[in-house]
Amino acid sequence: MSVTDPERYPELGHLFGCYLNQDYDIYGGGLGGAVRALARDERPEIVLALRTEIARFLAENRGNEDVALDAIDDGRAHPPGLTAADYLEWIGDVLARAAQQHAAE
Repeated sequence: MSVTDPERYPELGHLFGCYLNQDYDIYGGGLGGAVRALARDERPEIVLALRTEIARFLAENRGNEDVALDAIDDGRAHPPGLTAADYLEWIGDVLARAAQQHAAE
């Protein structure tokens, strides 16, 4: 299985297929709202698995993040001005803050 094989990153595939797709705005709050919706809707172990998978993806694809992410998210563009690495790190930060917020509730 190639490092850019989408099956290698099932949680990222779920994030992009179900939350950060063409309809992400249904969650309100832009891309961040969609990521927070995942953190709210999914079990904590799924959110943790996604955060772990993001770190693994970045480590395994260092220097090739943009091409590798295109293989997972079907070429959907990440926000202008952000590299794939920046985008995934931002997603990880949003997930971490959402997890802390949910734990405090």
